Amino acid sequence: MQKRSVRPTKSYEFKESDGSVQGMTVFQLDRKISEETYKIEAPNRWVTVDTNGAVKVKETWDYEQLSKEKTIDFWVYAQGPHLSELERQRIIVHLKDVNDENPYFINRPLPMQAVVQLNAPPGTPVFKLQARDPDTDHNIHYFLIRDRTGGRFEVDERSGEVRTRGAEAFMLDKEYVLYVKAEDHNGPTGDRQFQSTKEERLSIMGGKRPPQFYLPRYEATIPENQRKDSDIIEVKAKSFADRDIRYTLRAQGKGAGTFNIGPTTGVVKLAKELDYEELRQPKTYSLIVTATEDSGGFSTSVELTIKVTDVNDNAPRFELPDYQAHNIDEDIPIGTSILQVSASDLDTGKNAEIVYSLGREEFTIDEKGIIYSNKRLDADVNNTYVLTVKATDRGDPPMTGTATVRVYTENKNDETPKFSQDVYTPNVDENAGPNTLVTTVVASDKDGDNIHFGFVGGGTTSGMFTIEERTGVIRLIPGEIELDKDKYELNVTARDDGSCCKNGALTTHTSTALVVVFITDVNDNKPIFEECSLYAPQVEEGAPSGTPVVTVKATDQDKGHNGQVRYSIVQQRLVFPWFKEHLLHCPLYFWLFHKLALPLLPSKQSQWQFRQLSPSPPLEGVCSFKVCSHSH
Repeated sequence: MQKRSVRPTKSYEFKESDGSVQGMTVFQLDRKISEETYKIEAPNRWVTVDTNGAVKVKETWDYEQLSKEKTIDFWVYAQGPHLSELERQRIIVHLKDVNDENPYFINRPLPMQAVVQLNAPPGTPVFKLQARDPDTDHNIHYFLIRDRTGGRFEVDERSGEVRTRGAEAFMLDKEYVLYVKAEDHNGPTGDRQFQSTKEERLSIMGGKRPPQFYLPRYEATIPENQRKDSDIIEVKAKSFADRDIRYTLRAQGKGAGTFNIGPTTGVVKLAKELDYEELRQPKTYSLIVTATEDSGGFSTSVELTIKVTDVNDNAPRFELPDYQAHNIDEDIPIGTSILQVSASDLDTGKNAEIVYSLGREEFTIDEKGIIYSNKRLDADVNNTYVLTVKATDRGDPPMTGTATVRVYTENKNDETPKFSQDVYTPNVDENAGPNTLVTTVVASDKDGDNIHFGFVGGGTTSGMFTIEERTGVIRLIPGEIELDKDKYELNVTARDDGSCCKNGALTTHTSTALVVVFITDVNDNKPIFEECSLYAPQVEEGAPSGTPVVTVKATDQDKGHNGQVRYSIVQQRLVFPWFKEHLLHCPLYFWLFHKLALPLLPSKQSQWQFRQLSPSPPLEGVCSFKVCSHSH
């Protein structure tokens, strides 16, 4: 974190009432120059800081809600053209309390009750009023507001002690009623008016009275998984005779034996396990607790209500473990409802609120359990979709139940036949006869339809070729065959018949592939020496070895390898070692070389027969001519 310059801490003092109006500017931060701006470092509950340094009330200031330091403490950033970096400054606002809170009685139990001895002398304390004030500068005074006793009691203004007056004896079992209040004389509200408690009734009984519970009624809430023998609530009563009290408990209506109470402690405990979902067990128990003084003293009773709350201890359950949807067309529009599932939860409230979910992206489910298609279905790939649907409650922690959904899809004729190859490249000899097998094209259809083959444009015959409609076998036609091209291109079709499914024939599909038939040349032409009769070569006597004698030429109407020729001397009537056979591999022109081993004799003649060889099986062409030698 970047280290920033820190300015000296600035402290201010204000009264609580200075922050009574939201949005009001309380004070202005001191700026070094007028262009300086401010920003509060972190949000503060009580104040905001404008860029000009105005500190404003964000929430009405309340002294009693501040931390024990009773300050509003925050940091600001200062920035300006004279500063190379942001500068931090701590601001502390010290608040002084304003007497703005009313006092309140803290006497318990309520309502206020007491007893007075029948022969109590004047000045005998019978009760003590106790009040508190949140303000720090309170000055509490106690007053008797209305007296229904005929002046038999007085209240000490400062201590709150209620004492007897007069020497006359008090009557047995008579109730004496006083109305009292407490005032904060440091919190004036008007002319001779002060902040005060509301009036409270104080009942004083002559002689004796039954025990008083500390609350007029008791309530407790427990979860259904509350442990057996655990404490639930303490019910206490006060004995005005200062006797020990014994407690008993009984149920009103259902629930007897579910709870018990400590006879001397007043602690109510769970006697047996609960189950909120058990219909025979109540959700609310109405109990009566009785407090009885020892030695034949008085007794009194109070109502105790114990409510049992649901615990998320039941997972949602589906009505069926397995749901099935049959005959669902694979081409239904996205968003079509397929079926509805339903789950319930024995718990209550949020514990019984259910959220549905699915584990497959082809489907969705709404809050009512209706399952919809979310993608296009495909019966050719998956004719049965098996889904796991979940029902999860909103409890903490949540619980989940599951069910299986099977969606059986109905196939539609929606797939186009697909060839095994886009292009087929068979070879056929140029001299192939009728019905010769060329190739077989193969196509398949995911829908399972039967496939019919043909040629583009219709029909099963195209030029020299025919195709079998059911098998895809391509042959040469049965008639006269004339293959005069290097290759033939055939556009074949595969059409389904819609037999896969109901009404499938109403919508058929066709795909195409290309068949390129290459015609293979056959070696059925022998080489021809077209100029054989013109050859009459002569060689000078004594010509050096390697001297050219004649060039012979043969042609072959076959193509490719079958049209390549090579030459050789296959017969020489006068055998001389002067010439050696010399093989050349030029396709058209080859040279015959005179190999001179001995001096040529004048006027000698040699006759050669040249043979041209073609590939296996070779065909030969022969040319015979004479070579004459002569002297210079």
